[in-house]
Amino acid sequence: MTAIVAGSVIAPPSAPDAAAAEVLEHASVVTFGAQDTALVAGQYLRIETVGEHLQFWKAEWADDDDENTLSFNASREGSDAAVLVRDTRVLYIPADREGDWFYDWGHSEVVESFGERGPEAARDWSAWPGSQVIEHGTIETLPAGEYLAIGGDEPPMPYLADRYRPFYAEMPREPQELLDWLRGQSGMTGEDADRWLVASLSDPSAINLMPADLRSAFFLAIALIPGFEVVAEEGSTATLRYVVPGHRTRTIAIDTVQGLVSSISENYGTGGPAGDTLDSTTTVRTTVVDSAPQER
Repeated sequence: MTAIVAGSVIAPPSAPDAAAAEVLEHASVVTFGAQDTALVAGQYLRIETVGEHLQFWKAEWADDDDENTLSFNASREGSDAAVLVRDTRVLYIPADREGDWFYDWGHSEVVESFGERGPEAARDWSAWPGSQVIEHGTIETLPAGEYLAIGGDEPPMPYLADRYRPFYAEMPREPQELLDWLRGQSGMTGEDADRWLVASLSDPSAINLMPADLRSAFFLAIALIPGFEVVAEEGSTATLRYVVPGHRTRTIAIDTVQGLVSSISENYGTGGPAGDTLDSTTTVRTTVVDSAPQER
């Protein structure tokens, strides 16, 4: 498969990038001796997740009296303004993952606006009922990590942060076999399977919460995917990028001392009022604590 961009033909990479593979191989090694996700009884992993995402606003839709018209359904290029929304939440995972987890729903807020009518868009977003579905400070109990939205009628489902847990036992620890297993989840083949796999890497905790041996193999499996490249190395952080020409760019920051993923960003393009601001970034900070807030 090749990709055509701006009249030129770009051949997809045929082999893994050596520098990217080196970063991932290093993360694979240090994950055994660094901060692990294994805890002693009574302790919790405290995972603070900060998500930032752009919302694109159309003025004429904001002025429409039809309540079914959503002013933030615009495209980047077709928007009159944009806002950057920051969502902060905290998850507490017990040493025994079959016990009660606690989820602090946190809060969302506009932290920046773009375009001449950006302040108007920010006010519009803050007044939109969907911007704060759940009251600030709400703590929810998730039995065994099963998630059911407050007030929802759907059956509980495994929380996204731990979504590989049902498959830990069957996931291979040999890197190539694990990569084949991960590709198989897509139902696709070849480069399409790799693109699906990279696109599915949206929550850093889905990787960080794996057992150390599986997390180590996961890093090595990702290192086998052609297309990743190192774009920055600063202190204990190495940043890798994977580009789907003409569509999506995925950026993954790895803490090479802890052997954990620090953040994952996604971008679909530039331009419009928001310029080159990334479409979304999810950053996590993982610590070990001796208690968790109770449901309220």
